[in-house]
Amino acid sequence: MLQQKLCISNRCLFGICLTLVLASTSSQAQVYKWVDDKGQTHYSANKEEAEKAKATELNVKSQGPSAEESQEARESWKIKDQAINKRLADQQRLEKARTPVAAPKPQSLSGGRDNGTAEGKCNLARDILSGSVRLRNGNATDDATRKVAENDVRYFCK
Repeated sequence: MLQQKLCISNRCLFGICLTLVLASTSSQAQVYKWVDDKGQTHYSANKEEAEKAKATELNVKSQGPSAEESQEARESWKIKDQAINKRLADQQRLEKARTPVAAPKPQSLSGGRDNGTAEGKCNLARDILSGSVRLRNGNATDDATRKVAENDVRYFCK
């Protein structure tokens, strides 16, 4: 009895799966139906298998979406595509707004040179403190250099 119920539920499940597969195709398919010695109904696309059991040929035609449904689907995708493109453009604008803009490099008063005068030493010290000049080795100024520059500003810039 239990085995019979399983066979019935398997047949139902197979029939549902077959219906879904056939409904999803958009062309005509040759499907064969037959009942075996035990009374079970079978479906197959295999002609040799079906010929052994004297199967009935089923012509299954599935219909694709209507022109109206196709147009609605295209419009739906077009709207979704536009929304995605807008979202991407908004994200790019936000990223650009978040990117810090580098402050312009301060203009050097001394050109990085001390010309030996009090005014030249004052200008060089101010350039060091503003960051418009760097050390000869290309490194940024360190604390000791800044302290010397602060003292030079106090002494030479009047």
